[in-house]
Amino acid sequence: MSTALAFENEEIKKKIIGTLGLKDSDMKAREKDKGMLTFDAVIRKGIPYAKVRLVKAALNLTDNELADYLGISLRTLQRKRDTREKLSIQEGDRLFRIARIFALAVSVLESEEMARKWLHREQRGLGGRVPIQVIQTEAGAQEVEGLLEKIEFGVLI
Repeated sequence: MSTALAFENEEIKKKIIGTLGLKDSDMKAREKDKGMLTFDAVIRKGIPYAKVRLVKAALNLTDNELADYLGISLRTLQRKRDTREKLSIQEGDRLFRIARIFALAVSVLESEEMARKWLHREQRGLGGRVPIQVIQTEAGAQEVEGLLEKIEFGVLI
């Protein structure tokens, strides 16, 4: 699904909320119905480490993998866990990107298990690269979204 189409889809938004473990109290009332602004406010506020654990579990990531995807050292990740420090805006944005792509994959592949497996396997449509590694950059995430769109609409890859 293209970014514009995917984000209009309430199912995707609900899956992102679920993956991040967000509650109504985590989101400002005036932002709840404003599409991605809902998540912008949460990211700017700082995502607590407890939410990081949920994403890590949902995608079956190791601490090393998660630290790499967040662009921080393993020691920094451990410190954030131990002190319950919130993620910076940049780290939260990267975590959101992972949750967003996972939600899109679940929607297209119709199961969390299939999405998890797909994200961890080399994909011909990405030149043999692994989606979970490609999405470390926004450009890579857009390529993964494009591939998911092709899968959704039955385009041969």
